[in-house]
Amino acid sequence: MPRGKFKIENDLVYKMPVHFSGEPFHPVRTVYGDMTSICISFETEENMLLKMIPEDFELIKPAVNIQFAECREVDWMSGGEYRLIQASVPARYVKNRETIDGEYVLVIWENKACPIIGGREEDGMPKIFADIASLRHFGDHWFSSASYESNTFLKISLDRGRERQEEELKLLNENSKTNYFGWRYLPELGKAGAALSHATLYPQEVKFYKVWEGEGKAEWLSFDMEMNMLQFRTISTMSGLPVLKYSKALMMKGAARLNVGDSRSLG
Repeated sequence: MPRGKFKIENDLVYKMPVHFSGEPFHPVRTVYGDMTSICISFETEENMLLKMIPEDFELIKPAVNIQFAECREVDWMSGGEYRLIQASVPARYVKNRETIDGEYVLVIWENKACPIIGGREEDGMPKIFADIASLRHFGDHWFSSASYESNTFLKISLDRGRERQEEELKLLNENSKTNYFGWRYLPELGKAGAALSHATLYPQEVKFYKVWEGEGKAEWLSFDMEMNMLQFRTISTMSGLPVLKYSKALMMKGAARLNVGDSRSLG
């Protein structure tokens, strides 16, 4: 019987399903031309965070940064859009004589499949699906929510206040790069263990055009296991983090560049 002729070439980059061929590697810098974000930070219990952070990292500060983002004018989506909610913590990578400061990402909910698949497989970002409402407002009260199968598990809101001035924006844009860390993991087939398991680095940049300060809140709703069995552990763990003090809340408009070509494995 005839045998298949498809072979994986080591000098090409492939995406699943691989048998439709690959392409030469080039350092992608994907642009998100129009982003509106709400960022809320709160201090929490250090030991609870340390249980979620791999040994390759140090916790810089016992704080959680929650980011809601409406991503529009996404170049790799032909100017399309999607929404996300991300939770991360300030962390430092300290393994293998390499020290890098950044944000270790605990979870990212997104409302479309393509950004989830690419960010998980290629960059090790912990992406999972949720329905995420578009950003709405009543006066200066801005809000959104995340749900699964019509069961809402997270509400995010911000009461918008003072707008930051030009000099403040200039200072903010001087430190526009963030090193995001993830953990890329693929389980073995048919048994315990990992086929692939390592830390990843995913640099990103944002240029801010407008920034407002405000009072923000992230509110977790009661969520039973049958509502989403695969995400229940993630949602219940995040909702169990105590909010000791809200430290910062901002609403931002700008553009982002995801330096996919600079992402790499660590360790």
